Amino acid sequence: MSRHLTGKLMMILGLGTVLLTFWGTVNYIFPFYAHTYPFAWYGLILFLDGLLWWRWNEGLILKRPREFGVLLFWSAVVWFFFEAWNLHLKDWYYVGVSPDGPWPHVEAYLDFATVLPGMFLVYRLLCRLKIPGRVKTDFRLKPWSQKASLLIGSIMLILPLILPDYFFPLVWGAFVFLLEPICARFGGRSLLIDGQKGEWTTFVRLLLAGIICGGYWELCNFWALGKWIYTVPFFSEGKLFEMPHLGFLGFPPFCVECFVMINAVYLLRGGRHWDPEAPRPNLLNTEPERQKGGRRRQKLVYSSLIVLALFFSEWSYRKMKIHTIDSRSESLEQILQDISLHDAKSLNKKGWRYPEQILDNWNEAKKLIGTSSHDKIRRRLGLVNLVRMGSANARLLESAGIDSMEKLGRQEVDLLFPELVRANQGSRLRNKPLLKRRVAAWINAAKHQFTFF
Repeated sequence: MSRHLTGKLMMILGLGTVLLTFWGTVNYIFPFYAHTYPFAWYGLILFLDGLLWWRWNEGLILKRPREFGVLLFWSAVVWFFFEAWNLHLKDWYYVGVSPDGPWPHVEAYLDFATVLPGMFLVYRLLCRLKIPGRVKTDFRLKPWSQKASLLIGSIMLILPLILPDYFFPLVWGAFVFLLEPICARFGGRSLLIDGQKGEWTTFVRLLLAGIICGGYWELCNFWALGKWIYTVPFFSEGKLFEMPHLGFLGFPPFCVECFVMINAVYLLRGGRHWDPEAPRPNLLNTEPERQKGGRRRQKLVYSSLIVLALFFSEWSYRKMKIHTIDSRSESLEQILQDISLHDAKSLNKKGWRYPEQILDNWNEAKKLIGTSSHDKIRRRLGLVNLVRMGSANARLLESAGIDSMEKLGRQEVDLLFPELVRANQGSRLRNKPLLKRRVAAWINAAKHQFTFF
């Protein structure tokens, strides 16, 4: 099969997957609604790679499959790294995740593996399309900028550790300044070297790729069952999809940071790189008699790094299960077991699996359930579906006398949070720490729903 035909087939399959995923998601069709993210992103990756393969004889999946696999691995590791940071920052959490077991563990790796390939393929497409054109200025970074970069990066790393509520955005740039001097020193792909030449094209294209991918991430997240909710300090009001407006400013530097981080890791791969335009690092540019020993040490360090990365990723996932994953998808029987299992089964026979399906078709749904359960079921489903908080959180609110979105929207977080903590000490409905920021997210979402309707 010719390259052109293969590329076109990849594009058709990828685009078809994306369109089918969004259609399935908005219509609550399994598995797309429950697993929007992997379908949407692997579809996009397939489309982009097929386009590069068809049009420019470039790509990863077919042309450089080994590099594609390596990039998938390090992509997962990099995002697990940022998940570990979020344990301290507490800026987002996950809801509606698949029930606990082996699959959500695997899916976490599959989801996180798309981050770098997605951004970098968009970046390569921008390179091929020359968007924007060459960006070169008379302003050039000075040689001392490498030392200054280390100092700036160190400060940017320390401040979020000390005052996370105020300096959390610095995490999305600190490692650019910390790792760029290393890439420059050993001849790797370096934005710092580009800046010393007044060359900013790669930097600008990475920023643009970041904002494009950020928009797509949030689009995927908006309708999905399994999704993330932001609890960023000071920016809870005014959102596009689930992201506060100013939060979109974090995606461009995030793309740059991932680019730099992977360049630093790839220094240890002996010149092999996902980017076909990357230079060969000079780590092994020594006397011939010393190169053999240098390669052995390089492989040993890289192998050790892989092992450490796997252990770290597993540790990060285990911590996520406790602190970051707040609710999981549930059956109607689980959600309504203390109200009416019979009514839950009646609704299930209609083919409705999710609370929002029933709420969207309430006039029809209430004909299938007992009159005495109408109000209780509707209020319970409304709370469960609110930012996908789940039945445990809904019952916890009910135990504090908050049995509807209307009541929740009238609460003050400073008063409700300690009351919920006390209620949970007696009922043990939640087996995870309850965070004030998440209770504030519930209240804000309820206010929005109540005001909107």
